[in-house]
Amino acid sequence: MQAMDQTLPQERKTANTQGLNTAIVVVAAGVFSRLGEITNGVGPLTVVGGLPLFVRTVLMLQRAGVQEIVVLAGPEEPELKRLLRDNPRVTVAVRWRPVREFPPDDHRTWETLAHEVVGACLVVGTQMVLARQLIDVLRREAEAEQGALTVVCDGRATEIAVLPPALMRVTSPIKGEGPPVRVLLGRAQAAGRATVVETTSQSTYWCLHVRDAASARAAEGMLFRALRGQYEGFVDTYFNRVISALLSRVFLALRFPPNAVTMVATAIGVFAAVAFAKGTYAAGIVGALLFQLAAIVDCCDGEVARLTFAESSFGEQLDIMTDNVVHIAIFAGIGWGAFVAQGGWQSTASRPWLPLALGGAAVFANVMALWLVARAKVIGKRRGWSHPEQAARVEFILKNMASRDFSVILLLFAAIGKLSWFLWMTAIGSNVFWIMLAWITRPSAIARA
Repeated sequence: MQAMDQTLPQERKTANTQGLNTAIVVVAAGVFSRLGEITNGVGPLTVVGGLPLFVRTVLMLQRAGVQEIVVLAGPEEPELKRLLRDNPRVTVAVRWRPVREFPPDDHRTWETLAHEVVGACLVVGTQMVLARQLIDVLRREAEAEQGALTVVCDGRATEIAVLPPALMRVTSPIKGEGPPVRVLLGRAQAAGRATVVETTSQSTYWCLHVRDAASARAAEGMLFRALRGQYEGFVDTYFNRVISALLSRVFLALRFPPNAVTMVATAIGVFAAVAFAKGTYAAGIVGALLFQLAAIVDCCDGEVARLTFAESSFGEQLDIMTDNVVHIAIFAGIGWGAFVAQGGWQSTASRPWLPLALGGAAVFANVMALWLVARAKVIGKRRGWSHPEQAARVEFILKNMASRDFSVILLLFAAIGKLSWFLWMTAIGSNVFWIMLAWITRPSAIARA
């Protein structure tokens, strides 16, 4: 993390003035409020979704492309600096302005800041939880308009606004009329120079003002709902994600890193495979339940990573590899369990080796699918596909290959004592899948260099 306390260098003044590159984060008071007006036990250190509100705001701004942040901080400043210093994911440039010298309810503060920013400036309070898409919307508006912008959430002004420096420099005439930003925006709206961006909880560019414990819980719920992808299966959407949200809160409270959550899911999956290998009905039920739990915990690593801005390419690859390790172990465990259940080599069956062959076929198909998926990703990044339709097919398969819906099917077969049927279905279906993937990603479908 790079922290700076000097004024903006001259070379930054001549930089690109388009877009929304600078943000002023108001910690000590609300953007539209006087010092001390906002209490209710909520502050910059309040944890929502595993991160203090202040850290979440900084990381969200950084993720949205803001290049520099000016923080108006109160007595919490030492602790806030420590939080950023201890967080390796914070790379944005941060400058600190103590409120004893730069009170946000003093018009002179905004006049001074107007000379330190380049282009339109985002002003946001830390008592906000917002979607990154909202900043994208505000950036587009800032590039198109020269007036002030404010955000309205469910009909009420929230703690976020966009101000051009020209407007910030005319705060002296409003001395004594109220919080400067609130007065400025009110005047701009009355003069028809303000653009209002309305948000709702259903929009992709939502925001919520965290005023108390109840709204903090609501904001956390919004964060979890925003994690759901459009390609998730029925079981993931209506069962796994519901329970994983509860478990993810536990992992966040325990400060488990995402990769540690991945390993927990892997361990549960391997224990499920061991249970299947016992070959008894009861062990099959235990194995299926453990595998369902592993599928739920497998949702948690991504949730924890995205909520805490801890996504990484290594974590993504680890998740893919461990998912396949679990699937291979499950197929092998079910095959061995079916072999044991029929009496092993002493079985009177005409083909006692068949369960082992089916399990081996499923394992082979899983390895082939893993190799083909990795190959498809490399091709997509380096060369691309020959037709847009081809790219869409590959993208659809890649997004759906890790569907966890089959865990419920496995549980159903275990409940009726027919895991051998599941073994047949998996051995056939998984081989059809990798053959289909091989055809879709054949050399003729790859774009020519």
